[in-house]
Amino acid sequence: MNPTTPLGRPISVRLPEDLRERVEALAKATRRSKGDVVREVLERDLSELEWEQRIIDRAADLRSGRVQAVPLIVVERELGLNDAPVDTSILNEVE
Repeated sequence: MNPTTPLGRPISVRLPEDLRERVEALAKATRRSKGDVVREVLERDLSELEWEQRIIDRAADLRSGRVQAVPLIVVERELGLNDAPVDTSILNEVE
């Protein structure tokens, strides 16, 4: 967050004791407020949670038939990959 951006309205969050203790310890170690620590965690990780939710929503759309998947053969044809050799070394990295 930009230091010149005014803070908005506060929200209240209940945390398990262990999580609260971790926030308090980090705030003390970094000489920042607990609110600053929580705000930074949200700024760093909220976009990842939003991305995950978009994937969940997209999967639900596919399962329900609201949208249709594009078959791999169509994607390969449109990208000109029909006869492209497959690099099998990358398959070891995928599980």
